[in-house]
Amino acid sequence: MVWMVVLVLIVCLYCVIERSGNQDRGQQGETEIYDTLKKLGGRKVMLSNCYLPLRNGETTEVDLILIHESGIYVIESKNYRGQIFGSETQKYWTQSFSDRQGSTHKYRFYNPVWQNDTHIKALQRVLGDPKVNVYSYIVFGNECVLMDIEQRSDDYCVIQRKNLLSVVKATARAHRKRLSNKMIHEYYGRLHPYTRVSEKKKAEHAHRVHEKYGA
Repeated sequence: MVWMVVLVLIVCLYCVIERSGNQDRGQQGETEIYDTLKKLGGRKVMLSNCYLPLRNGETTEVDLILIHESGIYVIESKNYRGQIFGSETQKYWTQSFSDRQGSTHKYRFYNPVWQNDTHIKALQRVLGDPKVNVYSYIVFGNECVLMDIEQRSDDYCVIQRKNLLSVVKATARAHRKRLSNKMIHEYYGRLHPYTRVSEKKKAEHAHRVHEKYGA
């Protein structure tokens, strides 16, 4: 019986370490996306970790906002490893991976397409312009495998980070110049204050997200 208890403790410890590692990878993924998009040509500015207000008084955190002459790119970073399963109609997606002992672990996470849709609606309210060109990007890390990700519309894009720059370049070429330098500066000015959030507010936001989604 003792060996079974030890095995359970090892598995639990591994899961805790994995969760902690996901947080570190999350920050790393956002940084790498930022560095990737700096290579995009044209007039642009970027904002990281933007806490936008919701109608219910809470906030929603946008990982990265790229304001480019071709439009606004709202990016949700998921720097996960393992296999990723999900579709735009499912409330939760699944991350599946194997540990060094050969066991398979699965975690659910809230549909990132829906998550980013919430971000976009909040952004449009802050900007006061529901017609501005906004593109939804869900960017997974290069260490994962996207499995059967069913995409039924062109309203969003689910890709790995290694393909991000080429896809964004293609979108920018297709839409050309939609925002003037003045509009880019104006939108940046409206959104930037929402990046200046106290550590207390960030902790409160993280707690609400954990309570609601277990993330």
